[in-house]
Amino acid sequence: MIQRSLFSALLYLLYLMLFFPPSGLIAQEKEQEEKEKQKQITEEIVVEAKRPKDVPLSTTSIILKDKIEALQPRNLSDVLSYSSGTFVSTGAKNEFRLKIRGFEGQRIVLLYDGIPIYEPFFNSFDLKTIPTEEIENIKVVKGASSVLYGPNAMGGIVNVITRRPVPPSFSLKTSYDSQNALNLASTGSLRWNNVFLSGFFSYDKSDGFKWNRNGSRTLRENSDYERANFTGKVYFYPNENSEILFEAGYYTSEYGVPSATEYYRPRYWRFKDWDRWQFNLGGTFSFFKKGNLKVRSYYVRHFNVLDAYTGPDLNELQWESTYKNDSYGAFLLGSLPVASQNELKFSLNFRDDRVRTQDDVGEVWEEFKHQTVSLGLESHFRLNSRWRLIAGASLDHLRKLTGENKTSLNPIAGLKFNPSEYMDLHISVSQKSRFPSMRSLYSKQGGNPDLNHERGTSYEVGFLYEKDFLLSGAIFYNKIEDLIQSVRLLDGSRTNLNIGQAYIAGFEMEFSKAFRWLDLSVNYTYLDGVNEDENRPLDLVPKSQLNFVMNVNGPRNTKFTLSGLYVSSAEVQIFDDIVRIPGYFVLNTVFSVNLSAFTVFLKAENLLDKYYVTEPGYPMKARAVALGFRIRLSHSQ
Repeated sequence: MIQRSLFSALLYLLYLMLFFPPSGLIAQEKEQEEKEKQKQITEEIVVEAKRPKDVPLSTTSIILKDKIEALQPRNLSDVLSYSSGTFVSTGAKNEFRLKIRGFEGQRIVLLYDGIPIYEPFFNSFDLKTIPTEEIENIKVVKGASSVLYGPNAMGGIVNVITRRPVPPSFSLKTSYDSQNALNLASTGSLRWNNVFLSGFFSYDKSDGFKWNRNGSRTLRENSDYERANFTGKVYFYPNENSEILFEAGYYTSEYGVPSATEYYRPRYWRFKDWDRWQFNLGGTFSFFKKGNLKVRSYYVRHFNVLDAYTGPDLNELQWESTYKNDSYGAFLLGSLPVASQNELKFSLNFRDDRVRTQDDVGEVWEEFKHQTVSLGLESHFRLNSRWRLIAGASLDHLRKLTGENKTSLNPIAGLKFNPSEYMDLHISVSQKSRFPSMRSLYSKQGGNPDLNHERGTSYEVGFLYEKDFLLSGAIFYNKIEDLIQSVRLLDGSRTNLNIGQAYIAGFEMEFSKAFRWLDLSVNYTYLDGVNEDENRPLDLVPKSQLNFVMNVNGPRNTKFTLSGLYVSSAEVQIFDDIVRIPGYFVLNTVFSVNLSAFTVFLKAENLLDKYYVTEPGYPMKARAVALGFRIRLSHSQ
């Protein structure tokens, strides 16, 4: 722990040396202010306007930077609950998991600046590993998501877009809460001719959180953590129509996995290491004058070491499991007008996943790999000024280590109607596939290399009104076939089979409006998810969820933010029993004072000090109050 703290401190000092703009540089930049500013604006407008946009058929919720900052979050898990159709929970491995319209994370694609981020053996991601301080916006794409982004997007896409540098600038944010949790985050940027440099650093440390146990605030044993994140980006603009980006990121952490308080046998686990490296290189370019092309190559490495102990004192090691996972990939996204009323969009995605696992120190390393390739094509045909027809398909292919390779054709079709520039109506139908994870294919605990892909069919009718306020909604029905389920065989062993059938139906609404002194956003989602094989509700899928964020702009640059989350009851099967999860309501507040470049804030989480769980046996944090501040320095100040 001490070595990790020293290493994090050294990283931060290096970051300050590289990215804190000295006064001489600021003076030099001021001499060229008007000329450079105009050039920068031109480049940003041209490049941004030519990037491929989301398919109009998609129901998309966008969480903007202002809303993210008002919540004062630490990571992505603190934000994604405040959208329509999303549900965040945590359980056995102390991972923050996401559901979109009842679909689990294995059926969702998480993109970070366009790069898919997931651990390839389990085909999963952990929301707490994505810090929020440098996020510009978050797009949650649901329903008929584009065929351009490859397989495994049956449940939707979360696209995290980070901020573009506006150099020279520097910011520092820190907070400390009543449960001894420290958070530090900083960003900075510089510019040299047509080259923009930006850097980001964050550090989190906690000795563990307390939970409300029968009215008594009790420390959650083995809930401590320490994590750091460093990201650097280089943008190069060779001309007004092109952008080249290189991005490198490193996330490192050590944390405990608290044992279940009920239902499950106690486990004493700690992640001695949970690290991720990510690198990507590519660019956005004009294509045949009126078209655009975005190309990106990337490498992502996950390395983690999980230690299991015999008792709660964590003195005697039982076993140590190690994962070394490498993912190499590239994608191409393009758009080209082929006629005055028709635009053709196309994509090519390739990913090579390689996994090395060791169940315990000294045991044989096992190696797994598979490759996915996806080719997508969409035609956007404008029938007239109000009607647009969209149709396309993706051809997705999985090359397995063993067993038969799998190929899936996934079509999409829909109609969009714009009665005015501020109204949008759409109806769509699409099919999506989800390839089995390496764990379900090759694991000793029930792996089946002959598994087929899951298939989902989505029907949706939606609308959007955005003029004096924003109001959107959708009614949807999803049918899922060939669900992969673990089955116990006659000899007592288990295997995975494609036998599951399920459907998810529901609707969602989103409302937001900015008044003179008040900003309000409210989201509601209703879900009816049914496991048709067992004729019971889907596990951990609440029927109703309501969330709101209210910002009150007070006098003397003060702001008060009140955010609330209501989740109805749900159920889950644990062994042979059906366990009911009570509904809950959580309230959070933030009060801030903005003094030019300096902001002070006071944040209260779980203000009502409620006991609640998102998954049985894993209670959430009791009330915590944090005090923090942010400093922002920029060229204009």
